[in-house]
Amino acid sequence: MPTPSDQVPFVATSANTAVLIIDVQPFFLDGWMSGEVEALLSRLDYLLGVCRVHELPAIATFEQPTADKGLLPERLERAFPEQGLRLTKDSFNCCGEPAIRAAIATLDRECIAVAGGETDVCVLQSVLGLLGMGKRVMLLEDALFSSEPNTGPAIRRMEAAGAIPSTVKAFEYELRLTVSAGGTHRRIGALLPGAVLPEPEAFPPVRPAGA
Repeated sequence: MPTPSDQVPFVATSANTAVLIIDVQPFFLDGWMSGEVEALLSRLDYLLGVCRVHELPAIATFEQPTADKGLLPERLERAFPEQGLRLTKDSFNCCGEPAIRAAIATLDRECIAVAGGETDVCVLQSVLGLLGMGKRVMLLEDALFSSEPNTGPAIRRMEAAGAIPSTVKAFEYELRLTVSAGGTHRRIGALLPGAVLPEPEAFPPVRPAGA
């Protein structure tokens, strides 16, 4: 059997990775403390800017009925890539929806970076579904949310199944590679005039995933 030292670590690139944002809808965000919502949305806003700068395919899912639960918050809708896909679902597991499963397969990307909610329901089941499709999953743990305060078991289960833990900042720097590539923050600003986005080092503090 191969040992860990024999295996080449996976590195996300703009050529092998897409982004999946699960069920970031007002229905699920309502009732949160405003500071926690801002910490989440600032990271998701920046993540969508990263998709634009690095030309990453993006999919946003919305749990039905959207008439009651809503779609993307306005600030995220403004940042969402023009070529991104918005798809609705009835299944907790995104991959249980034929249209979403087909869209993910059509992207032809080895890795799916996952953010959104809820950590212990739709994210958990979707991550397991993606791994079942043979995809690598990069779990952006500072851009996950849930009404359940104890998401530790879900995080541990996803990582034990093979999900790669990361954060929005770590993911963006992994894509950027070099200092000379230039600041993504400035490049996002050029693509999204009027957007007010903190640099990753200035993101509002967020509770560690699973804490």
